[in-house]
Amino acid sequence: MSNDYDYSKQNYDSKQNYDYDSCAEVEAKTGCLCEQDCVNPNVIPCGEVYVKIPVVLTETEVTIPIEATIKLDKNAIEIKRIKKNVFLTQCRLIPFSDDHYDKDKCTGLLSICGYIKKNIEYATESCTSKDKNICGDIRHCTIKVPFHCITKVKFFREPFFCKTPPTEELEFFTKDFKNKDFCAEPIIGHDPCLQTFTSEEIFNEDTFCELEKACITEIDIHKCAAPFKDSCCENSLDCEFKKFTEKIVLKLTLKVLQKQQVRLCSLGKPEKYNLPCCEPCYKAPKCPSCEEESYPGPKPPPQKPSAL
Repeated sequence: MSNDYDYSKQNYDSKQNYDYDSCAEVEAKTGCLCEQDCVNPNVIPCGEVYVKIPVVLTETEVTIPIEATIKLDKNAIEIKRIKKNVFLTQCRLIPFSDDHYDKDKCTGLLSICGYIKKNIEYATESCTSKDKNICGDIRHCTIKVPFHCITKVKFFREPFFCKTPPTEELEFFTKDFKNKDFCAEPIIGHDPCLQTFTSEEIFNEDTFCELEKACITEIDIHKCAAPFKDSCCENSLDCEFKKFTEKIVLKLTLKVLQKQQVRLCSLGKPEKYNLPCCEPCYKAPKCPSCEEESYPGPKPPPQKPSAL
């Protein structure tokens, strides 16, 4: 009896049972470079012009301390990575909020609300061998850490608000009141049949914010860490946890703006040799980072030359 087995047939049968539609597919196209020509902008003639543009009222850096307790869906042995993004749900300047405190210091109150969206990747423990090797999965959890604060800001330029004036009323005099008693004196005074009102509404441009930069510094403190279940690990560092506390310092750089009318002077159309397409490109400024200070400190005094 022959013990030979047709392995090619087995491989063919396994390929027939395999679902090729579940595999990933890639379709790619390579585009060509399109031609372009620089176009000089068409500008208005020289002279005064009035424009309505966003004006920067203030730029501020707000420091918000946050403490959050996070509970994962599974026990973790290590936090591998946390991706963080900051979102603002409200950034509103409260009009006339600080007038009765500092009338001459040009300040206001700014209300800020938002959250930090975090995608937490962590390692879990599925099994532990006798050689103290740990195996498990990498899981992830997305959460939102809310924050809220009210801070005082100092204006570069005050916001422009006009209060709605009170309603005005006119009253009219009359002496035509009829009295039932023919012998009584006539009644004179305010005419209740005639009233005149004057009201006025003033619509102001609302302020708005721009988020320039967000810096997040945090420390994670694991809570209720315990050794692995059914584990033979003798090292006390081999523990798992499900809950941890984050102490966060959030620094937000914000600009508060308002559309205002500004008087400018137009330079008119440039000369042929000064057209924008003929001029060199102006370089963009260097981007600030969390490590750099927003404003440099005072320069150190110059050192005196040493005497020979």
